[in-house]
Amino acid sequence: MNNRKRYLVTTAKEETWKFDQPIIFLGEWCCLYNRKHKWQSLDAIIAKPYGLDNHIRNSDFYNVKSLEEKFFAKFCKLLNYHHDEKHSNRFWKILIGHWFRKTLNMLLNRINTLNACLKNYKISGCSFYKANMIKLASADEASFEKNCGDDIWNNILLSQIIKFFEIDFPIEYIDEKKKTSDFSKLSNNLSLKRKILKWCCYNYNKISKKFLKKNDAFIINSYLPLKLEIKLEIALKQFPQMWVFQREQIKLPVSLKDYNASARKKLKNSFMINSDSHIENIICSLIFDLLPICYLEGFKSLKKVAQDQPWPEQPKFIFTSNNYEADEIFKFWCALKVEQGFRYYVGQHGNKYGIVKNFSPQIEEITSDKFITWGFKKKLPQYIPAFVLKNAGVRKRNYNPKGGLLLIEQHLPHRIETRDTDYEFKEYFNDQKKFTKLLHKDPKNSLTIRLHGGYKLFRWNEEKRWFDFDPKLKLDYGSTNIKKLISNNRLIVHSYNSTGTLETLSQNIPTLIFWQNGFDTIENNSIPYFQQLMEVGIVHLSPESVAKKVNDNWDDVEKWWNQENLQIVRKNFCDQFARSSNNPISELKKILLK
Repeated sequence: MNNRKRYLVTTAKEETWKFDQPIIFLGEWCCLYNRKHKWQSLDAIIAKPYGLDNHIRNSDFYNVKSLEEKFFAKFCKLLNYHHDEKHSNRFWKILIGHWFRKTLNMLLNRINTLNACLKNYKISGCSFYKANMIKLASADEASFEKNCGDDIWNNILLSQIIKFFEIDFPIEYIDEKKKTSDFSKLSNNLSLKRKILKWCCYNYNKISKKFLKKNDAFIINSYLPLKLEIKLEIALKQFPQMWVFQREQIKLPVSLKDYNASARKKLKNSFMINSDSHIENIICSLIFDLLPICYLEGFKSLKKVAQDQPWPEQPKFIFTSNNYEADEIFKFWCALKVEQGFRYYVGQHGNKYGIVKNFSPQIEEITSDKFITWGFKKKLPQYIPAFVLKNAGVRKRNYNPKGGLLLIEQHLPHRIETRDTDYEFKEYFNDQKKFTKLLHKDPKNSLTIRLHGGYKLFRWNEEKRWFDFDPKLKLDYGSTNIKKLISNNRLIVHSYNSTGTLETLSQNIPTLIFWQNGFDTIENNSIPYFQQLMEVGIVHLSPESVAKKVNDNWDDVEKWWNQENLQIVRKNFCDQFARSSNNPISELKKILLK
């Protein structure tokens, strides 16, 4: 234990800091890059990050799984009783399953992070905002996920968690000075082309509704290109509806003003247990405080809106690759239809399924009747192998053999994992800087760094960090069409294990991949495929290795990429995780109707 006492700081809100005594920041999120002139001058340290060791990650994954199995059914039973309903656990799993699991992940992180800090450091005091429990209740799942990164929200949550610990230092409770959220907002401005497309679709939908049949298949956000989604509906002998454009105009009928403190207290008391587990007691105490408004106070309104949608009354099947997680109206409607016996299919969204360790099975895999993958087959009976839906019917993307170098970045993750993703991202960013520094003159002069389109939602200040590191670097801010970017470059470097890797590999575009932690985060059954990619120089586990590969092959990337053994390995990998299809509509139609 560090014997010097320090004041505990849990947020980037400087009104909770002490500038006249030694302090300890609970994590990297407290130290904003654009405020480093404030914290760099302090007598301050940052607590050791929690949950990054592989054995702790594995343990926490199974802990969350165990907690979910223990508490979810009881949670659903209380909601049924409160709403005077008799819904199945599958109904509730479709509606609140993602939120419930994210909440368990998040609470495990906050509890263990605080516990580790209190055990390993001597604390002289701490400041919390005066608790207004309504602050913890988000409107819906999407706003809950955003709140997990909000300073005030996390500070109030920690003020409730710390009550379960025996502490020997004073706590100061302060008034909140600013009411605004810490999150930057992405611009909602649409391009003229996008505005025209939306206008055409909305007007088209007015006509298409007249041809809707009550037993039409309901297809929304299938992940297919729009043209192919239309062709799929025609192949199913129904008039294309393009529901996604109609869904965008439907607003969720909930408000924080509906918050019912007495109802939440009653539910909390019914859910409480007296466990030997510190974590279980805290979870039972807080989970109804964290329940989004739309699932409790706004339940009846949500139900009415879902039932009032002009969607097929008796759908042949329901198919989505996106709306299963944060679309509350779709989830409610879908859960009702599933209870009535209608079939529910989900398409793979992203690369983690079948590849990333401790990821599957996700809620959508468990609750769907069929889970349509991009090629792999697992033990779950729901799994049906297909192809990369995003690339279906897309003409092979071009790249420029004499073009530049494209480095594709990720953004700071939401704080909903059991581990410290802020510290992990700091290490990730340091690796990106190492990579660019090691590039030879020609590839570096040709480098474009593609920031993730959502980077402004967070406070990592990527733009400033990159230009402070090297003001000559060329950045793309995530707004340029990715196809256009790829067409201008000879080599694509994915800086993390991403969906984009599957897309460029399946399109046979020269691709390099590098990430942290070796193969610790890869499923055991999938490791051999990635080892083969590493042997032919596609996958790298350090910035030094991937920079050397770029430098060594820069003058003739195509010669390296078209090597026979590399192409064999690439094809074998794609057959497993990123299949292509010559007849995507007929293949998908067969899967959906079987």
